[in-house]
Amino acid sequence: MHSTDDAGFTVHCADLKWLPLAPGVEIKVVKLVPETGENTIMVRAQPGGLLPRHRHLDSAEIYVLKGTGAHPQTGAYAAGDYISEAKGALHDPLPFDCETELLMVSRGASVFLADDGSDMFTMDVAMLQGLVDAAKEA
Repeated sequence: MHSTDDAGFTVHCADLKWLPLAPGVEIKVVKLVPETGENTIMVRAQPGGLLPRHRHLDSAEIYVLKGTGAHPQTGAYAAGDYISEAKGALHDPLPFDCETELLMVSRGASVFLADDGSDMFTMDVAMLQGLVDAAKEA
């Protein structure tokens, strides 16, 4: 998923599979950079979907492709908006009231947290690659 060709590359996102991440939330893995931990994903949430509480181990940038909502820490958003999330940011659960699509570029991992604050799982390059590999085997 990562090119060493200096000329760059194109990812045909329509050809990528939607993979489960959380209740009512799916992702497409667009780009993984194992050397740095960076990753780019598309996120699609259905009405009633919920992104669990999480902590960013590095910064992330999000472009809202579709939908509207209100992020507990960063505020209201709509299609066409840009959201910047800082390294170390802790985010409350994010419920989705309507179908929403986002493009997220992360400089590193995010840790998803259980209700008691314990770590549930880490969304990093290895975890994302595992989702892609599992989908290929299915």
